[in-house]
Amino acid sequence: MNTYDLVIRNALVYTMDGVNRVIRGGTVAVQGDRIAWIGQELPESARAAQEIDADGMVLFPGFIDTHIHIFQSFLKGLGADHRLIEWLNLSALPYGEVMTPHQHKLAAQLACMEALKSGCTSMCEFFYTNQDPELAHACIEGMQSTGIRSVFIRTFQDTGTEYGMPSIFIEPADKAMREVEALKRRFHEDDMLSIWTGPDVTWSTTKEGYQTMLEYCRSENVRYSMHLKETEVDNEMCFRCYGKDIVDLLEEIGFLTDRMLAVHCVNLTPEDIRRFAEYGVTISHNPAPNLYLGSGIPPIPESLRAGVNVALGTDGAASNNSTDMLETMKLAALIQKGLHRDASVITADQVIRMATCGGARAIGMEDRLGTLEVGKKADMILFDPRHLKSCPNHDAEATVVYASSEENIDTTIVNGKIVYHKGTFAGGLNEADLVREVALEVEKMKIREKDH
Repeated sequence: MNTYDLVIRNALVYTMDGVNRVIRGGTVAVQGDRIAWIGQELPESARAAQEIDADGMVLFPGFIDTHIHIFQSFLKGLGADHRLIEWLNLSALPYGEVMTPHQHKLAAQLACMEALKSGCTSMCEFFYTNQDPELAHACIEGMQSTGIRSVFIRTFQDTGTEYGMPSIFIEPADKAMREVEALKRRFHEDDMLSIWTGPDVTWSTTKEGYQTMLEYCRSENVRYSMHLKETEVDNEMCFRCYGKDIVDLLEEIGFLTDRMLAVHCVNLTPEDIRRFAEYGVTISHNPAPNLYLGSGIPPIPESLRAGVNVALGTDGAASNNSTDMLETMKLAALIQKGLHRDASVITADQVIRMATCGGARAIGMEDRLGTLEVGKKADMILFDPRHLKSCPNHDAEATVVYASSEENIDTTIVNGKIVYHKGTFAGGLNEADLVREVALEVEKMKIREKDH
């Protein structure tokens, strides 16, 4: 007799595996943190500690958000209708200077709970408010309290005051790498928490900073991420200081590798795309902020055709106003169709694969995440199409990408544990209580920023 910790029965199972297997009336059994059985029906002798009857629902791998700035969950709407640099100086930078560790923890819970509610099971936090180590500690603790699978990317800036970067954020790259190492000592890294690093953005990083960080990452086998070619401003400093394009510079110093996650990439050239494919660089496509800030639309179909791995990210809520992966997926599809005037240029299946398989590869966990297969981690979502917006459901992938919202996510499972189910979060987290406390802390934050 086999005994399982969790069994999901009667689901329409989209495995997203290599042969795109779909199982009608399927059953998935979980033992510990992994998928132990998948198929039509378990043997009658099998037993389960917990069962979910998923009749009428669709089971997908969990979505992976490969780029967010968690503290910005306190800043929704601030700096609206301004270009990137103006927006930074009106919202993210001044408020990032004054937020407290407790506010960072609340922001992490706010962002992660919204993500879980939209089907996201893994999140990559791109952290750059480094003036106090306690801020990073609080952010990680907030993420962990929600049960989401976490990648914490402790970045650095070693220049950039001329572009408005607060001096309080600027530090030598070698000091930043020591802080990354301190985080690794303080927090136990495992499948549920990975700690990376990276330069924040091209106009706040020197060539020496890139080289110092790269040396550390090579010696300690650490993955890294950075904003890249989000706007034309990204290249201005690189040309002025080094006389070359940023991608040329990164290739020259050996920065382009399969451990690199490049964010935004709005202004990639065909030659950039070719090199990304050659070196195995992943793109984190963030459609909402690229539209919100007027940055532009990246060449995603062209990158996919060239063999570049593409994943999805929501970015911070100050430049998106939500942490909703379903919304991100819809935008990722629609903007390319409109830009190319071709409805077939990108499909619902491709978009879901960016959010699942592409995200797993982006974080170096494609052997454990991204598909529903025996032996992989049990990160899954139950999607219920029986709501007005998504009814009728003729094609599950099309429904998820084009006709869904948070109300469709019935259950979110991370590492074999139910962390969200029918409007309720695990771990004693309460949505209404959090919303009230965030509102109080936001008022305190505004006073501190005004007095700063």
